[in-house]
Amino acid sequence: MPETDAERGTEAADGLAPGRRTRLMRAETALGILAVLAILYTAYLAQNLVAPIVAAVVGSFIFMPLMRTAPFRFLPDAVSASIIVAAIIGALAGGIYMLAEPAAKWTERIPAALEEIEEKSRGLSEPVAAMRRASKQVEEITQGDNAPREVVVREDGLVAQAMEVAGQKGASILIFIVLLYFLLATGELLRDRIIRSAKRLTDKERARRILFSIEREISTYLLSISLINAGLGVAIGVTIWAIGLPNAMLWGVAAALLNFIPYAGPIAGMVLTGIVGFMTFDSVGEAMLAPAAYFLWNLVESQFVTPSVLGRRHTLNAAVVFVSIVFWGWMWGVIGAVLAVPILVILNTCFAQIEGLRKFSMFIDGSAKTNGPALPD
Repeated sequence: MPETDAERGTEAADGLAPGRRTRLMRAETALGILAVLAILYTAYLAQNLVAPIVAAVVGSFIFMPLMRTAPFRFLPDAVSASIIVAAIIGALAGGIYMLAEPAAKWTERIPAALEEIEEKSRGLSEPVAAMRRASKQVEEITQGDNAPREVVVREDGLVAQAMEVAGQKGASILIFIVLLYFLLATGELLRDRIIRSAKRLTDKERARRILFSIEREISTYLLSISLINAGLGVAIGVTIWAIGLPNAMLWGVAAALLNFIPYAGPIAGMVLTGIVGFMTFDSVGEAMLAPAAYFLWNLVESQFVTPSVLGRRHTLNAAVVFVSIVFWGWMWGVIGAVLAVPILVILNTCFAQIEGLRKFSMFIDGSAKTNGPALPD
């Protein structure tokens, strides 16, 4: 079809024909998608390197406001960073020293605990076991003598594999500690360089606003969550001690740490306390007291304490949070599940500050507010 005067005018004004402009936009979109997939694939393959780097960046946003408080603001940044990192290492080492022995003892008792649980719940599982025996008998009758041969697969080098994994995790922890120190020691300088790298004054102001917003949101959110989880751990630990389970401090610390992983963490805590209950008590009713108390305390925390402390400012879409935990947990394991919500908070803060990406922030944000005019009834 011949070009109309309007199309020729548009081509003359923009330098590109409408069809060519559309094809160019599609190519740019495809290249953007491929770039994102390449970044995620690289992050998956190099998880022992990328995950501690991301964790260190998140940690720097948490502790950077602390360095501006007294007495740290009167000290050189390198000294303040050394004190904070040394305190983190000391807290981790002290916790491992205090809880390693009871944790190892409970781990050794897990096989015996599973047998006890099976023995105590045999009355409930007897109908299912009868159905399995009947199904197995029918299968043996139908197969006759053509039963499949059992194949035993030997796995050599388990010690070597364990040493390799331990070495990788140790290297990841070392990367996290060293990078966190450098980010804290040079954080102000690095942020100033990022702001200065923007060409226009509006871009400099936007970069400054985004960096301060991320720091404020992440530090406020994670510090609040840490205090809430610490209170939850104390409540669960005291309750477990009152019930009569041994090593109540271990389970209180475990409850506080597991609560950093939404959804999956509380479920794992209830399962663990249920196993301990079956190992400690003779009756099923007494054994279920610990997981029931764990569930009630988590219900109070998730439905009343956390919403009242954080309010609507840090409300995220529950479905997006769940998908983020599943995705980053699949990418990086436990550390990915822990970092899933902070990563989501960072993305939401960045999207909210950039006009072209603000629509994505609307999907991540879980508050009831709406951006724009209300829809007609």
